[in-house]
Parts: sequence; structure tokens; C-alpha cells
Amino acid sequence: MPETIAPVIPDDFKSKDLYSPDVFANPYPYYEHMRDKPIQYGLEDYPPGTIPGVDTPFPAWVVLKHAEVAEVSKKASVFSSRDIMQEESAAPTLMLVNHDDPRHAELRKIAQLAFTPKRVMTDIAPWMETTVGAQLEKYADGQVDFMADLAPNLPALVMTKLIGTPEKDHVLLRRWANAFMVTSDFTIEERQQCNVDLFLYYTAAVEERYADIAAGKPVPDDLMSAFIRTESEGNSLSKDEVVRFCLTLVVAGAETTGYLLGNLIDVLVDRPDLFSLLKEDRAQIRGFIEESLRRDGPVQRLHRVCTEDYELGGAQIKAGDWVAVFFASANRDPAVFEKPDEFILGRPGMGKQMTFGHGIHHCMGSGIARSEATQLLNGILDRCSALKPAGERKRQRGGFLNYGLETCPVDFIR
Repeated sequence: MPETIAPVIPDDFKSKDLYSPDVFANPYPYYEHMRDKPIQYGLEDYPPGTIPGVDTPFPAWVVLKHAEVAEVSKKASVFSSRDIMQEESAAPTLMLVNHDDPRHAELRKIAQLAFTPKRVMTDIAPWMETTVGAQLEKYADGQVDFMADLAPNLPALVMTKLIGTPEKDHVLLRRWANAFMVTSDFTIEERQQCNVDLFLYYTAAVEERYADIAAGKPVPDDLMSAFIRTESEGNSLSKDEVVRFCLTLVVAGAETTGYLLGNLIDVLVDRPDLFSLLKEDRAQIRGFIEESLRRDGPVQRLHRVCTEDYELGGAQIKAGDWVAVFFASANRDPAVFEKPDEFILGRPGMGKQMTFGHGIHHCMGSGIARSEATQLLNGILDRCSALKPAGERKRQRGGFLNYGLETCPVDFIR
């Protein structure tokens, strides 16, 4: 596993110091160092779509304990998900992620009707199995950098299938999502252009779909069509909201799931005993994915804005203050998970892990991500007798939104 050497953390390390490439690559020792201290104010970090060097971040309180992360997540009326910084930037606002009730509840009902199990799970499963197989046959033969050649491809391909855009465009989606999530290194100009290209791409695709529906042409039963047509209790989506729903799915689904897949492989390379166990007993795959989501979940934190004066863990948070809610720290809180830094298959209490969020904003795409991970693991286990390291694995150091590998050279042993 990369970054196994514990960093030397100075006693005067503060929340503002978290925004650092060294922390992005190996954040958990820093969470441990700060978790039992009073909640601190001062982290300046960037929401999705915003651009370092252009947009100015708001200082935020840093919430690290499981109980306090859960408290913030449950009190959605006190801790708003509306992202003022993103709204003031040139980035499009995300759907659901950045909405509060009552509109959030209305949008979620529409999305739930669009996200039918048949549409997003049953119908896509055979295609996903075939696609995973094709990707593995293309790349997983001998030595390969899993993060360059495999991990980002499957989630982006799944998004093209689910939303209803050309499969060949998955390479574009990978790049745009990476830039939007403020993870990898891009120049200011590259981030700005990626955000523009992403928005214009889905604007054009949605315009074309509306025109086809209006003309009575047959259209595929994908999420784009469902977003356009679905109504719930008299509520429907505007054309702009359909565009931003498609965009939200891509930046969340393509980027974050790619890091999830890489973190799974990282464990298997280090733990050949687990590879052998999963190969013999596929029923263990679900538990393996859940423990990876807990210990190495890609999503580190999201922002909230306090709507009224509120005391949290002894901290006096004022109305208008920003709060950075660290789900990844909650997942390694020893008050909830014994020996939290260890990977323990069959660990009790896995329902308390928070990688997909908590409360009304629990991620609707969690089932899709789990399905992708399951299909990929089964595909590798079917084809390979072992996975071995083939070079240095490095974690990304570009931003705080996702924890994951930048490089993962492995040797697929047939």
C-alpha cells in the first residue's frame, strides 16, 4: 500500500493545514491527530467545479468524529447543502447534492422514479458484464497501470450507457469529470475549458433529445429520456435541470467510482490471501467492497453551510459559517470501528460506514457503483490466478475530494 510511513505531524498542526498535497495522499493520520481535539475553524478548500487560483474558498469548520458527522448530516435544515461558492463561480450547480428541502425532496422523488431497478440495474447488467470482459481482455494481460488503463474506463462507459450518449465519448467524460472534481493537476485554463465543454456537451445532447421526443421519434429508455418525461406530484424537471442531472451523474459516477475500483485493487495486490479467498468464495465480494468503502472510501468530505447559530461538539458555529463534513474520518473513528486502520473482512457494524453519505443526501448511485465493483472483481477473479505489484503505486495529490491512486502498476497473472 502506498504512503505506509506515518508522517511526523507537528503539535501545532491546524485545520487550515489540511489543504496540502501530502494530506491529500495520506489523510488518515491527520484525521486521527485532530479527531479528539476541539472542532477547528479555518480549512479553505474547493467544492466541485470551482477553480483554484480563480475562485476564493470560504473558511470552514472541520468535522471529523462519526457522531458529529452524523449529526450534521441528519440536521439538513440547519446545515444547508446549497453551495454559494459554486453558485458564484462559473461552474454549473449540481443536482440533489446542492439542494435543500422542499426542492430536494421533489427532485429526489423524480430521480427515484427515473432510477428504476430495471433501468439502472437489471437492463444494464448483461451489458456491463460484456463491457468489463472486453476491457479486461484489452488491457489486463500481463503488466498494466490499472489507474491509467482500466479503473477510469468502466465508470465512464457506464455513464454513457445509463445517460444515453455515444460510448466513444467516455474518454472525454473521464477528463471533464477529473477536472470538475478538483482532483488531478490541471492548469486554470484547462479546468475552465473542461467545465465549459462538459456543460455544452450535455446541453447539446439534451436539446437533441427534446427535439426527437417532440418530433415523435423513438428514443431509448435511458436516464436522459426518463429525466425529461418523469413527473412526480405535478413536479417535473426544466431543460436546464435535465442537463445538470446528466452532468451530476457523470462527475460523481465517472470520477469517484474510478478511484473506488483502484482502491479495491490496491488491497488485493497487498493481500494475496484475500484474492484467494474471493476467488474461491464469491459470496465474500460484497463484504470486501463494503470494507474497502469504509477504510479506503474515495469521498473524503462535502461542505455544508450553517443556517442558524448552532453548537456542535462544543464549537459555536454561526449562521453563514461553512462546515466541512469528513465522512472518511468518520469511517475510521475508533469509537465506532475497532482497529479502524485495518482491513477486516466481515467487520460488524458496516451499516454505519458513510462513504455514500448519510441522511437525506445518501447517494442514489451507490447501487450502480457497487455493481460496477462487483462486475470488475468477478471479471478479474474469473481470468486471473493472482495479482502482483509491478511498480510503485502512488496516490493522487491534486485535491481533497477523492482519496485514490494516481498510478497502480500491477501484473495480472493468468
